[in-house]
Amino acid sequence: MTVAGGDEAATELVGEDTEQWQSSRQRILDLGFDDEEAEKILRKAFGWASQGYWRKSKVKEVPSVGQVDAAVNFLADGLRFKEADIKKAVKSFPEVLGLDVESQMQANVEKLKKDWKMTDKVIPNVVKRQPQVLGYNVDCEGNCLGECNRCWIRL
Repeated sequence: MTVAGGDEAATELVGEDTEQWQSSRQRILDLGFDDEEAEKILRKAFGWASQGYWRKSKVKEVPSVGQVDAAVNFLADGLRFKEADIKKAVKSFPEVLGLDVESQMQANVEKLKKDWKMTDKVIPNVVKRQPQVLGYNVDCEGNCLGECNRCWIRL
């Protein structure tokens, strides 16, 4: 199977990898995205496209429908997002689907509570406005490390 994307980075997948890609793609289609958008989202979420967020920590990872479901379920259940909110978050920060729920997303929600003194009522609104906060994992504390798209300084 050729991964769509219309550029020279298209890559071949075979066997179970193809099934995983298709299942994950279908889950994204179920959120209301069209075919082209679903492909772009998968490519960014699992390191097949731009490395602006991943910085080579995730390169051409085969998506797992379990990972996609876990991320979507966290947004729906953990943050009480409606379907439209989930779609908007995924569209603006596709990498959210590739984040580990416990070590990254849940940990960042806890950081918002502890370090930023936010309540459970406020956090979903903050994440709706800036879903990238779920992927922050650098805190330069004003001494720039050059990873601004992953830094808490942006909050």
